[in-house]
Amino acid sequence: MIKLKIFVLLCSLFLPFSLLADDYEHKQNKNHIYKNLDYLNLSKDQYKKIKEILIDYRKEYEKFYKKKAKREKELQELIREEEFDKEKYENIAQDIHQEALELEIDTLEEIHSILSASQRKKFSYYLWEWRVE
Repeated sequence: MIKLKIFVLLCSLFLPFSLLADDYEHKQNKNHIYKNLDYLNLSKDQYKKIKEILIDYRKEYEKFYKKKAKREKELQELIREEEFDKEKYENIAQDIHQEALELEIDTLEEIHSILSASQRKKFSYYLWEWRVE
């Protein structure tokens, strides 16, 4: 009887942890699936076109992230200066944001043109995943 009580106690201690793990795995899988666009049920032609778009933009994203890293270092240098140059900081930050926005818009515009109305509606719920940061 004591063994049974110990077993029940141990099971009750591990149950909450297993529930948390299941929730975490579900969230991870959910993000992964939507990033793959499986939820859109793309046709073979749509899939091929979107894949080409993403491959074409890959080089643009790589260039952007290199430039962004360089500009972020400039922002760090501005913070280290004796006097803070607000205008220069603002210009650099706006430049980074503007370039990211343009890249995001260009990519999404091409993807948008390939999707049907119902696919665009589904895609819109996960738009935040496509933000360029």
